[in-house]
Amino acid sequence: MNASAEGDRVDHLDKLDTTLDTPPPSGSGGSTSNAPVGRAASASERVETNTVADERTLDAWCAEIEADPARIRTCFPAAAREIGRTPGTSAEPGAERVEDGARLRLLAALGGALAGDPDTLSSEIHDLYRFGDADERRAVLLGLGHIEDAIGDRALDLVHDALRTNDPRLVAAALGTYASRLDDAAWRQAVLKCLFVGVPLRLVAGLDRADDELRRMVADYAAERRAAGREVPADALSFLPAPTQTTRES
Repeated sequence: MNASAEGDRVDHLDKLDTTLDTPPPSGSGGSTSNAPVGRAASASERVETNTVADERTLDAWCAEIEADPARIRTCFPAAAREIGRTPGTSAEPGAERVEDGARLRLLAALGGALAGDPDTLSSEIHDLYRFGDADERRAVLLGLGHIEDAIGDRALDLVHDALRTNDPRLVAAALGTYASRLDDAAWRQAVLKCLFVGVPLRLVAGLDRADDELRRMVADYAAERRAAGREVPADALSFLPAPTQTTRES
């Protein structure tokens, strides 16, 4: 298999045939490769070497999106390949990744460009989520809190969609500050979902919203775990009353 074919296999974006107008500047820290002169670096080579964000290219892309919001359709999926990427597959929920930071900047630029047109902004965000892979969807969810003033409640369905999955990374990303827009019942179920799929509750924004009904739900969950002989997650214990110690007089 030649280098180009290997790149196609490693990075699904190659099949989109998305040619970017602004190549990474030479000498920048973002897209440096050991590819021989005269041969373009394959996607696999760029993924391995592109571990620090190429800030110059990112700035240029943000400016392009501010001038032409439709550019987000090309720039957003290509960010990991062209701007920077943390090596390996997506880590534990809440772990910071280079490509997430780049995509958040792109989303912020989009939100600024379409601040006066929330319906178009919503349409672009929904397309990025609908056609994106798991990493791109996570970045969209992480970015909702950065553009919520512009988009309002129009992206709440994306939060609900993420919470229907069993992917801890998507569940955690969905429960940032934008999730404060969930109604009380949905938010309680979201917190309970975190316990089920192993998302640390420290990643849930606004946990001080917890009420007696959520504590009752967590207590029922803990009782079911104990009845089945299974351990109760430490995060769940924080919602339960401390065990009462009794003394026995002789």
